[in-house]
Amino acid sequence: MKNFNIKEEVFGNANFQLDHSAQVIFVADLFVEDYIGGAELTSEALISESPLKVQKIKSQNVTLEILNKHVDKFWIFGNFAALNPQLIPSIIGNLRYSVLEYDYKYCRYRSPEKHQSSTGATCDCHEQINGKLISAFYHGAECMWWMSEDQKSHYASLFPFLLNKPSIVLSSVFDKKTLGTIRALREGILESNEDRKGWVVLGSESWIKGFKEAKQWCEDNKKVADVLWNLPYEETLARMSSAEGFVYLPLGKDTCPRMIIEAKLLGCKLH
Repeated sequence: MKNFNIKEEVFGNANFQLDHSAQVIFVADLFVEDYIGGAELTSEALISESPLKVQKIKSQNVTLEILNKHVDKFWIFGNFAALNPQLIPSIIGNLRYSVLEYDYKYCRYRSPEKHQSSTGATCDCHEQINGKLISAFYHGAECMWWMSEDQKSHYASLFPFLLNKPSIVLSSVFDKKTLGTIRALREGILESNEDRKGWVVLGSESWIKGFKEAKQWCEDNKKVADVLWNLPYEETLARMSSAEGFVYLPLGKDTCPRMIIEAKLLGCKLH
């Protein structure tokens, strides 16, 4: 048994129990049971389609005791903002794991553009302690999974040593059920021969999603904005399948916005 030589502070849910029969442990801040976002849907597609038994655990519930008990498992880390950073050195030294990077976690704002917008200064997080810790965490992984080639290249420009790690660009991932739903919606719209109406706008409080900018574009171009906000996933897909178009004007690097792929597959014009 490997030894985790750190002093653990009280962090997370000490009573959380993992299934000992699990072969893979997937760590994330949120799962689809908590929030239906693009990252969560991609994670769920990977989990549901895996031939191995996967156990989910929220990052806030990862403790030194759990790491010790499940050091023989393979671990996957998705979004992990709530992970106790004191655990990272021991994870690097003791676990077999991979990382699925959805954004830019070396930056304390998870976006170099948001960093500059919020502070007025160019992001230098890659030279700070958080950036160094995250890059070491990624270098210790057996494999890095990325959302796009540009995202992968951006990391490589800041941390060239990551080029030596096995890397896979996944993009957004869809399970068979979702692909079946999209196919059925496409066929239904073609059969109905109805005119498509309205331009979908993603309603969001997230800075990077550019909600106000997209809504303003609709006003400026005399388009009827259909704002989708906190809808069930199936209803979101259905609304896009009958829309004329989808407008999305992110304010920074959005690594692989899932709704763009869904809108394209569902026949929307894109701006």
